[in-house]
Amino acid sequence: MKKLNNQKNLQHSFTIKLANGVQERITFTAANIVHIVGYQGSYPKSQPTTMKSQQVNTGGDPTIATGKINKKRALPFVEKTTLIPFTISVKKNYYLLQTAQIILKIDTYNGQISCYERHAEKPLFTQVLPVFKNGRVSTTLKNINPTARYFGGGMQNGHYDHTGKIIKIENTNDWLDRGVTSPAPFIWSNSGFGIVNNTYGQGNYDCQNPQQINFNFQDYKADNYYLIGFKPEKILQAYFKLTGKPLLLPKFAWYPAHLNAYNRDTWIQVTADSAGARLFEDGKYYKEYQPINPKSFNVQRPGKITLNNQQFVPAVQGNGDVTFEKDKSNNLQAVKESLNGEQNNYHFSARQIIDRYQQADMPLGWFLPNDGYGAGYGQTADLKQNIANLAEFSQYAASHGIKTGLWTQENLLPQNPAHPRADERDFPQEVAQAQVAAIKTDVAWVGDGYQAGIGALHDASFYMRKYGHNQRPFAVTVDGWAGTQKYAAVWTGDQAGGTWENIGYQIPTYLSSSLSGLANVGGDIDGIYGGGKPIIQTRDLQWKSFTPLQLNMDGWGSENKTPFTFGQPYTAINRFYLKLKSQLLPYFYSAAYQNTFHGQPLLAPVVYDRNLQLTKIPDLDHEFLVGEHILVAPIYQDAKMDAQGQDFRDGIYLPGKNDTWIDYFTGEEYRGYQVLNNFFVPLWKTPIFIKKGAIIPENNPNNNPTEIDTQTQMISIYPANRETTTLIYDDDGFSEAYLQGKSVQTLVKCKQDLHKIIVEVGMTEGDYQGFESQKQTVIKVKTNHSPQQVLVNGQVLAATSYEFQAQHQLPYLSQIEGLKHVTNGSWLTIKIPMHDVTKQELKIEIDS
Repeated sequence: MKKLNNQKNLQHSFTIKLANGVQERITFTAANIVHIVGYQGSYPKSQPTTMKSQQVNTGGDPTIATGKINKKRALPFVEKTTLIPFTISVKKNYYLLQTAQIILKIDTYNGQISCYERHAEKPLFTQVLPVFKNGRVSTTLKNINPTARYFGGGMQNGHYDHTGKIIKIENTNDWLDRGVTSPAPFIWSNSGFGIVNNTYGQGNYDCQNPQQINFNFQDYKADNYYLIGFKPEKILQAYFKLTGKPLLLPKFAWYPAHLNAYNRDTWIQVTADSAGARLFEDGKYYKEYQPINPKSFNVQRPGKITLNNQQFVPAVQGNGDVTFEKDKSNNLQAVKESLNGEQNNYHFSARQIIDRYQQADMPLGWFLPNDGYGAGYGQTADLKQNIANLAEFSQYAASHGIKTGLWTQENLLPQNPAHPRADERDFPQEVAQAQVAAIKTDVAWVGDGYQAGIGALHDASFYMRKYGHNQRPFAVTVDGWAGTQKYAAVWTGDQAGGTWENIGYQIPTYLSSSLSGLANVGGDIDGIYGGGKPIIQTRDLQWKSFTPLQLNMDGWGSENKTPFTFGQPYTAINRFYLKLKSQLLPYFYSAAYQNTFHGQPLLAPVVYDRNLQLTKIPDLDHEFLVGEHILVAPIYQDAKMDAQGQDFRDGIYLPGKNDTWIDYFTGEEYRGYQVLNNFFVPLWKTPIFIKKGAIIPENNPNNNPTEIDTQTQMISIYPANRETTTLIYDDDGFSEAYLQGKSVQTLVKCKQDLHKIIVEVGMTEGDYQGFESQKQTVIKVKTNHSPQQVLVNGQVLAATSYEFQAQHQLPYLSQIEGLKHVTNGSWLTIKIPMHDVTKQELKIEIDS
């Protein structure tokens, strides 16, 4: 080995060269992040490599990658960083490079690099010299702990534990089990390290042998970052330092979204028994048809009819007889839909959908009225007038507390800005004038993935920042990559509804995404296609109510995709779960803060806090933790289900030998470190468990963020025989001021002994625009005993200020037929009058 630079005790880079011409340059971007670039010839550019002939797998889908996106531009997904100095020691047969956390030992004979945690005797891994062959580079790490398990890789459908597998880091545009749509060149191990490959090239990670991992990419350089940390959150935190902090979703995004096209289709009156017939408020049945248009990818669709000299096809493909209800002149009776119902067509408008959610008392946070190929959002011959039409809808939605977003098929800007066409887009004006607050990227636009997908998200974020009236940029995308998390949430793509299989593989898909730094994840409730099975729709909605995004993707399935499509009892059950999600938003939002700033996955396997050593316990693919304290075990299959949807759930693993888990619905306690089988789950119940010791911040149940009671601080507490703490985080929920520290945090503690429960609510620290410091505090305590007295800051609280309920009912659960008797155990509710939470801390003592 030959030295290429002068060796001093303290340096910022070190370059080595072997006799075979391979060179490696080593730098550190943090004490626990080392950057090793292997190359031949001159030192390569630091930007990620892009492939000239990157093959995009369309799977025969004609819509994919038709949006004419710029594929040549390759924005770096690694953040600009400052190199830190490190020390170099020259030994007889090796070099030692050291930071405060890492030691690299470089063998002078074979160029192998062993990486040690600073005080460890055994290496975390040894990197073998990379191999360059046929436009690809292969790197092997050996000497890894034999108990190592591997996670990451982006959204890997159907599995999150990659040990023993080869996983593709490749956009397959396949949304089904074992497909990959948002890959990330990032993998990590519970043995103390992660890997980021700085490339846009396709590749794979071979994890078949836990003691040795090989990664192979289309590239001419081995551009590898190694992230060191024995706690998984330390690795994820380093990943975010390298590729960008995840977007903290605006609060409206945590509520369900409704998506459909309301500017393209025509509804034709049919008989009630016609295939695809839908009943409307006028008491008549209609079937949806769309005009034939290459941009709608429907030219070859069967079922053509002619209306006013224009050809139409059914909006939803499928077989079945149709009988039209014609007028006295034997003409078809047709109504074209619109956003605002301005043409005597209100029943067929986007506004009417908002009204239906309101009438059903159903949460709804945002609405995309143009989600369909060739749809648009206006019916004039002028783009400015169409944007004005969109603005009218946006104003109506805002008056109901709902934000407006747009789906994107192709370019964000007119090709000729001086003469825009009516069917084009002008995203800056959509944001500035129509108050658009979200953008969803379709595979037609970003289906090329890789650098094209990152570039599209960068542009969308740029325009939302520039024209968005200080709002937080928010995008939803497929075909992500490393760095996507700083721009967007990801959704799982287009699946069929009405199938248990899709629920089964989506649960580990969400976990794979979250463990890859893409914690802002979601999917379509009951899929986009098919459907028509109310039990499956309700079961899907239940578990997804404990995940970030819920999309009601209407207009593509055999039935309407709304939470109230199937009537009772499904509507009441769905309402309960969506209201519960709104109630738990402060908990979710605080957990999201921990993910963004501290690397704690929002969704995690149930053994996450046990260092992921037990991932082969039966059925761990089908349950998850939300934050640290809520465990969800979805109903993902028909085990012994009866006609009413009642079933029994097997294989619910409750972690922690010293933990106790409380059934959210009954208050019954279960010890940790056991598997529950034959667990009764009537249709209204998805198994939800709260870890004893949890401190859960809550809201009043609501339908959107404008209905949140900001003058009440509400906390539910599940005391344990030890002190527990939680940090409650909040900010304005819509701007980026949180990145400048405009936020508040409240530390809450609880401890319990045989005779007393003590709750301490610290003073709220920080501030943000709109924060109300004068609040009532409501503390709900899970306890089996009525108190003898309650003291607040040493003063006895009047008995009229607290209430003990031996049988406490959950809000909205009693609206489900037959459930008025269901209670979740005994609770004590304490109400403390309005006070300044930034100036007064509370010590609440409950004497039993």
